[in-house]
Amino acid sequence: MLHLGSIGKTSIDIDFSFFILIGLFVVLNYNPGLGIQYALIWIPILFVSVLIHELAHAAMIAVLGFGSSSIILGGMGGVTVNQRRAQPWQDFLISIAGPAASFLLMILSGLLMRTELGNTDRMLQVLFPLMLAANKFWALFNLVPVPPLDGGHATRELLRTFLSEKTAFVIAIWIAMIVGAGVAIYAFTIGWLFPAFYIAWFVYLAFQQWQYFREHGTPGD
Repeated sequence: MLHLGSIGKTSIDIDFSFFILIGLFVVLNYNPGLGIQYALIWIPILFVSVLIHELAHAAMIAVLGFGSSSIILGGMGGVTVNQRRAQPWQDFLISIAGPAASFLLMILSGLLMRTELGNTDRMLQVLFPLMLAANKFWALFNLVPVPPLDGGHATRELLRTFLSEKTAFVIAIWIAMIVGAGVAIYAFTIGWLFPAFYIAWFVYLAFQQWQYFREHGTPGD
């Protein structure tokens, strides 16, 4: 684990699996005709995109009065850790803060693409479109209603605001299995193999939670 420092009282660390993720992106996007620099540009894109996403979670946690958090960037993206006892509506806001920040970063990248600097600087001509595309994908991917993605947590917390814990869990877990399976199949058919694999794995974990609920009668996490 590499400690980068803190923003306010929120610590930021990088797990070594994050470097594997970056390396994978660099290798997959390397084009000998364009040069290594066009592959290496994914390093700042991934770092900034994931960090801003997680900082948004941490910021919402702080705004709601639950103090500082710990951000860890890893091979699955990132996670924001905070020990809190929040109301369902508060956890809902915390969950959607990350995708909202990704959408804002996507919009900002689109605006910067239209500036004079964005149209004349060769590096920025590549950086901004990729930043836009990466954050659009990252926001939409995280909104898939399958835990542990933000969309899965947000769906369950939204249902908990007006339903019992068990009812909210049952509805949320079935949404996760049905919608998640559909998204995984669609991603596979269009050639998005890595997203398809991850979503399919999350659907399997959701199925295990459902099995646990059937055997023990209590929602599993």
